[in-house]
Amino acid sequence: MRARNIIILLLFVLLSSAYAVICPAAECDVSHGACIAMSGNTLVTLDISPKPVKAMKELFFSVTIKGAKIKTPLLLVLSMPGMYMGRNEVALKQGTDGSFIGRGIIPRCPAGKKLWQADIAIPGSGSVSYRFHVDD
Repeated sequence: MRARNIIILLLFVLLSSAYAVICPAAECDVSHGACIAMSGNTLVTLDISPKPVKAMKELFFSVTIKGAKIKTPLLLVLSMPGMYMGRNEVALKQGTDGSFIGRGIIPRCPAGKKLWQADIAIPGSGSVSYRFHVDD
């Protein structure tokens, strides 16, 4: 019985650790809601509006951080996995509610790809990545 409990506990720890590692790299459906990722003990939420998220339209990016006190502006770096689309960075300034906000445009891929990645470095906490699709 004790061995079984130890095995269950080990499986739980391994699966929980695997989820925490996989979660930030996983795709999210930002056109239907905010995306959440962890960096250490810091919870980072990314939301993009208006929805659905479309290429070649002005977009508003909002990042909320729980578990870390950040006083400096953040930089959100947009890229397309597997294809260089030029440098695309969105400066995020702290808003009155504590979230970080900025605006930018996601270009349309000439090859028709729609998968994008957003990377955010969190000072003192590491970084997070989100992958999401954009509409034309």
